[in-house]
Amino acid sequence: MQAYKAQLWRCLVDHGWEVVEIVPADDWWADEYWKVQSRRNMWGAEIVLKFLVNPLWDAPRKKGQGVWAVTATESIPADRLSAESGIAELCMGKGRFDEKLAAFAGSLDVYRNDREKETEDRAKQSPAPDQPRE
Repeated sequence: MQAYKAQLWRCLVDHGWEVVEIVPADDWWADEYWKVQSRRNMWGAEIVLKFLVNPLWDAPRKKGQGVWAVTATESIPADRLSAESGIAELCMGKGRFDEKLAAFAGSLDVYRNDREKETEDRAKQSPAPDQPRE
C-alpha cells in the first residue's frame, strides 16, 4: 500500500470511519474505490472514496500510479464527471498533504453531521406512528 493510502486509512479511522471494502476500478480514470462506513454518529452510513487517475497520464500505468485526487461521493460513479463532484476532494499535488488530508477528513465529518441533522429533522417532522396524519 502506498504511503499516502496508509496515511489516509489511519486518518479515516481517527475520524470514525472504517474502510469496509476495496473495489478494483475497470475505468481508465479510476485506480480503485474504497467503500467506507461511519463508526461514530450515523453508524453504518456509507460513502465511496475514488482514487482518480490524472487525465493527462499517457504511459502504461501500474496500480496506484498517476493518482492525482481522491474524491468522496455517496455511491460508485458512472462516469468521470460525476466522480469529480461530490462530498469532498483531496488533491494529491505536492506539498502540505497533512493539511489537505485534515481538511478532507473534516469535510467528511461535516457531511456525516449534516446527514445526521437532516435525519433528526425529518424524524421531528414526521408524526408518531400512533398519531393520525393530517
